[in-house]
Amino acid sequence: MIELLEVSRIFSVGGQEVRAMDQVSLIIEPGEYLSVMGPSGSGKSTLLNIIGLLDTPNSGTYFLDGEDVTSLNDTQLAAIRGRKIGFIFQFFHLIPRLTAQQNIELPLLLAGVPRRERSRRSDRLIAAFGLEGRQHHRPDELSGGQRQRVAIARSVINEPAVLLADEPTGNLDRTAGEEIVQLMEELNRNGLTLIVVTHDPEIGGRAGRRIRVVDGRIAADTGRE
Repeated sequence: MIELLEVSRIFSVGGQEVRAMDQVSLIIEPGEYLSVMGPSGSGKSTLLNIIGLLDTPNSGTYFLDGEDVTSLNDTQLAAIRGRKIGFIFQFFHLIPRLTAQQNIELPLLLAGVPRRERSRRSDRLIAAFGLEGRQHHRPDELSGGQRQRVAIARSVINEPAVLLADEPTGNLDRTAGEEIVQLMEELNRNGLTLIVVTHDPEIGGRAGRRIRVVDGRIAADTGRE
């Protein structure tokens, strides 16, 4: 499903060249549960952004479902992203003036999906994610764990094949974080490819496959069948 071939991402910082990714090659099969760990500044988030089509490499090739997406324009990348990839972030990125249900439905609204279908899909996720009774509340009326559940529901309402999570428990207490990890793992058991960037070795160790990134390179890749 995901194949990176000698991918590099180079930034210019203060006149100096920084290799956030340095000739990384990586294959991720459909349905895998993969964690990405490493020290701050090692390139973890850059790797996630390239896989998620939020950033483009300076060199190398990226195949997604067999399609070379390396040289696609922004419009083409956005279209693929909307169909195939869901995102979860540490800080939720919910729209404050919208209710939980409206936040969940936002990708469908932007895609022009009719109201009845939006409601049908969001109602199903609200029930599945334990958000009944909270769907009409705004984000500032929800707990951190509830906000992250809303964010996850929004990320999967388009039924993507891949879910990318960047420090998804970093803003939560341990109990809420455990609930979020279990929710993501349930999605993975149902066939969703799950890639989690985390500093927490306990969370990272739960993944079936674990990658360690150091200085823009993959220093270790364990657990792959």
